[in-house]
Parts: sequence; C-alpha cells; structure tokens
Amino acid sequence: MQAELSAAVDATAARAVRADPAEGDTATTDAARALPPTPDAAQHGGGLKRLPIRARLALIAGMMLVALVAVSVIAWQALEQETAAATAVVRLSHAQSLHQDADMMHEGLKGDVYELLVRTADPEASGRVRDRLRDNAARFRGNLSSLSAFAFPADLAASVAETRRQAELYIHEAEAVAQIANLDPELGLAALSGFESRFETVKRAMDAQTDLLAAEIAATEQASERSAANARLWIVLAGCCAAVIAAVTVHLINASIRRSLRDVGAIATRIEEGDLAARCTIASNDEIGALGHAINGMAANLEMTIGRMRADSAREAFNHQLAEALEMVHTEYEAYGIVGRAMNAMSDSHPMELLLSDSSESHLEQATAHPTAGAPGCNVDLPFNCVAVCRGTAMSFPDSEALNACPKLRGRPAGRISATCVPVTFMGRAVGVLHASGPVDRPLAAEQADRLSILGGLTGARIGTIRAFQQTQVQASTDSLTGLLNRRALEQQMRALTNQGTDFAYILADLDRFKLLNDTHGHQAGDTALRVFSEVMRSNTRDGDLIARLGGEEFAVILAGSSAVQARDWTERLRQRLAKKLSEGKCVAFTASFGIADSSMTRNLDELQAIADVALYVSKDEGRDRITLGDAGSLTKPSPRHAPEHPAGINVRLLANAKD
Repeated sequence: MQAELSAAVDATAARAVRADPAEGDTATTDAARALPPTPDAAQHGGGLKRLPIRARLALIAGMMLVALVAVSVIAWQALEQETAAATAVVRLSHAQSLHQDADMMHEGLKGDVYELLVRTADPEASGRVRDRLRDNAARFRGNLSSLSAFAFPADLAASVAETRRQAELYIHEAEAVAQIANLDPELGLAALSGFESRFETVKRAMDAQTDLLAAEIAATEQASERSAANARLWIVLAGCCAAVIAAVTVHLINASIRRSLRDVGAIATRIEEGDLAARCTIASNDEIGALGHAINGMAANLEMTIGRMRADSAREAFNHQLAEALEMVHTEYEAYGIVGRAMNAMSDSHPMELLLSDSSESHLEQATAHPTAGAPGCNVDLPFNCVAVCRGTAMSFPDSEALNACPKLRGRPAGRISATCVPVTFMGRAVGVLHASGPVDRPLAAEQADRLSILGGLTGARIGTIRAFQQTQVQASTDSLTGLLNRRALEQQMRALTNQGTDFAYILADLDRFKLLNDTHGHQAGDTALRVFSEVMRSNTRDGDLIARLGGEEFAVILAGSSAVQARDWTERLRQRLAKKLSEGKCVAFTASFGIADSSMTRNLDELQAIADVALYVSKDEGRDRITLGDAGSLTKPSPRHAPEHPAGINVRLLANAKD
C-alpha cells in the first residue's frame, strides 16, 4: 500500500511539472499558504478514522484483552459450576460412605447384641462385646450426626432426620437389651423381639435413606456432567465470540486504516491528474496524518511552483504579445492605441494614463488613458517632478494620505486612493510616466503592477524608437538650413501624387545673382536670404502643398490640384509678399526667377522638371525677376546653351604666376 502511495506521489510531482503553465490565468502568490480543502476533498475524519494508528492498534489490543477477560470470566464461572457440582458429588459420596458405615454399625449393633446374649457365661468375652457395642453405637451416632450436618434436599434431609431418630431408639433398645442380658440372659432373650422390631424399623429407614441418597447422588452426578458440558460449551462459545469480536475489530480497524490510506491515495491521484487544489482533511496526527500533511505540503509547493510558472508564462506571453503589437505600429498615435488596449487587458476597473514629454522634453502631456476606467488625473507637469521618474523605478503607494505617499496624490476630490507609477524611458532617458490608481482597499495586484512595468518599458522603447526614426527621417528628408524638403523627399512626394493620379503644378524658383550676393555681403547674408525666401514661400502655401530646396539657391514648389495658370497667380502673390518682406530692411534685397509646369503637360517627372527648368532659364534670359509658363513642346526643341549666372572675371595675377 505504501509503495503504491509513494508511486502515486512521484507521478503527481512528474505530472505537475509537465502541466502546461499557460492554462491558468494566475497563481496567487500566497501559494505558500495551505489552501482550504475543496468541498470534494477526501474527508479524513469521522469514526475510527479520527483515531491515530497507535490508538487503533491499542483498540485492537484492548478488544482482545476484553475478549480474553470475558472468556476467562465465563470459563471461571463454568469451572466454578463444575467444581460446585463435583464438590456436591464428593460430599454426597462422603455422605453415602457415612451412610454405609452407619448401616454397617446398625448391623454390627445387632451382631453385638446377639453375641452378648450368647456369651453371657463368659464375663471377659461379654465385656469385650459390650465395649464393641458401645464403640459401634458411638460410631453409629457419629455417622448419623455427620449425615445430619449435610445440606440435603428436603426429602433426603427428612429421611436422615427420621433415620437418626429411629437409630437413636434402636441404639437405646440395643443398650437396654445388652444391660438386661447382662443381668438375666432369659429376660434378654425375651426382650430380643422388641429389639429386632426396632432393627427392622431402622433397616427400612436406612434402606429408604439409601435409595434417596443414591437418587440424589445420581442426580448430582448428572448435574455435574451437565455443568462440565455447559462449562465446555461456554468456554467454546466464549472463545468463538472472542475470536469473532477480535476478527471484526481487526477487520474494522484494518478497513479504517485502508480507507484512510485510500483517501490519501485518492487525493494523491487527483493531484497526479493535475487537480492541485485537492487537499486531505487530516483529523489525526499519526503516520497517515503526517503523510496527508506531507501530500498537502507537496501539493501547495507544486501549486506555488506551477503558479509561478504560469505567472511567468503569462508575463512572457503578455510581454511577447505587447512587443509584437508595438513592433507593428509606425506612429505614436498607433502606439497609444496599443497602450490603451494593454491597459484594458491588465484591469477593467483601475484608471490609468500615459503621460509623455513634448518635443522640448520639459512638459508632460496626456497621450492616452484607459478606454473604460479613464485616467487618474495626475497633475504632474514636468518629467522630473514625478517621483518614479526621479528614482528611475516603479513606485507603489498603498494610501495617498500616508506620510510617505507622493505629494501629487494628496487632496484628491475622490478621497484616498492607491497608486502605481512606472517611468517610461528610452535609452536611459525619461520620456514619460504610466500612472494607475485604485481604491485604498483594492490596489493593483502584484501581477498587474508587473505588467504595468513591462508596458512602461516596451512603450518607452517603441515611442523612443519611433521618435528617433521620425527625427532621422526628418533629417534625411529636409534641408538643414531652411527646414524645407530636400530634392529626394520632393521627388518621392511627386511620384506619390503621380501614382495617385492627382493633378499638380510644379514651380521651379531660383534666386537671381545669388553668388554675387554672397561675394558682396558674405555667406551669412546669403543664408539669411535663403531663409527669408523659404519663410515667405511657406507662409504662402496651403495644407498639402510642398516646398523643397533642391540645392544652392534653387527651390521647387508643388501645388496639389492646381494648373500652371493658377500656379502663376500663386507665384505672383509670392513675388509681392517677398518684395514686402524685403522692404522691412531685415535682409539684403534680392529677386527670384520662376519657371512653371503642370502635370497636364506630362506625367513623366523628369520631363516635367525639364519643362519647368527651360521656363526658368527663359525667365533668366529675359531679364530675371519674372515668371514663365513652361511649354510641353520645349522638350522637342534643342536646349540652348545658357551663359553662367555669374561669369568669372580674369585674374591676371593668377595667369602671370602660371606663366612663371
């Protein structure tokens, strides 16, 4: 039985370790606790099962002792009855012996009387006969007296009493005849008839007594035999009863022990099958109780271990799913949606919010909140005004009114709350904070707080990556001086418009005599002129229009949904605003020339740029500071060779040095 139970326990541990840790939601971290027994747990209590093994074995010994005592008492009583019957037989035998001796004395007295009558002539012989007569009379009386002392039945006692009375008369008669014969033998012979009459009376009484005594002896012997038989029967019955009682007791106690082991084995089997909540309810502190407690402890430890495994698995699954979800988003807005869904998955009743720093990294703004429970409404405005951000670790506050609670939690209109704050960081830099709150008596559970920390770490990594990527994209697609798109970015946007079939106008602009401006006023003045021109163009565009610096002093503008004629009007307004801006005197005055084309002329980007480029050089050739509409037919004409905008002068000194 113990071997089977040990095998079941070993199998339990093996199966519990093989259990799928992802099956359950969480395991209470209080699993070190001994869980209360389930309603269907084996109830190891009640009846004999409440007694320890030692008590049950002692009960067997006690029952055996009681049976032995009972057998001994019954045997003792039977033996006493048999002894009493045997004693009665012995006493009756003794009484019979006395009776027979008395009967002999009765006969002896008669013989003594007769012999005395015969020997009266011999005094010496007569004296001996008289002495013998006295002895026989005394013995006769003694025997009858002894018989009278026996406790006989009433009829036999009456017979003994009557025999004694007749015997006494008989003895008196014998003594009288002997005395008369001693004085006168003739008178003695004459009195002999009365003596013989007494003799016959006593003889009849003695015979009657003999019959009664024989009958009593026979009855007593039968009673003795019955007592012996009854004693043997009672001893056998007592032995059988004791054996039966002992066997039943041993069976019941053995059954209770087997039942206890079976109950413990059933719990072990249930644990082996994966029911780790099953427990033995132990009512005794014996070996079975110790085994049950050991199995309970093993189940609790297994439940704790598997609970931790399940919690770890759930945490890893949450981590993996959240990481995959965040990897699939490419904008902060999409990431906020994932964060909101993660908040709802963690808890549907605890308010949560994500606060992120702005581009200046000096203010915190709410990025998203719990979709159903809302936001805690934390009023922290600067990243480093948050305790969790300052300490760089998650902080939990069980009571907002506690002495060591975060100051931002105190004085809430809703009253006392609990809170958990997790810093959101990227590469060691704080980019925000996650806040979660709840009632004082129902704070975030340890697993929820752990998931909130995971959410903070992964959110910080993804948002930081998105921001860094966006910054890199901006740097790769914009001009560092003016902040406008560069050539590559503009061409990508033009291709997108072309692929979408959107009509647009393409304006090519070039600052006039820009090299001369640089040479005359310096490169700083040239950079200022480029920035001013960019600002004027930016202020003159609509949403959806694109402005780019193609390089040097050359710019391009895309007006979505516009034609070349509309673009010319837009460019004219641009020239007027530029003149007004330059009239303020904050920048060296300059002009620009423009060439315009639109997508109706061609859908080929290279050709469209070529048309605008030809129109631009027409503006240059015609005196600059003017607008020229492109012509699709210019693509078939030979391209004129344009003189340089700023022809280089001849350096005579340089030539002289070269000759030397």
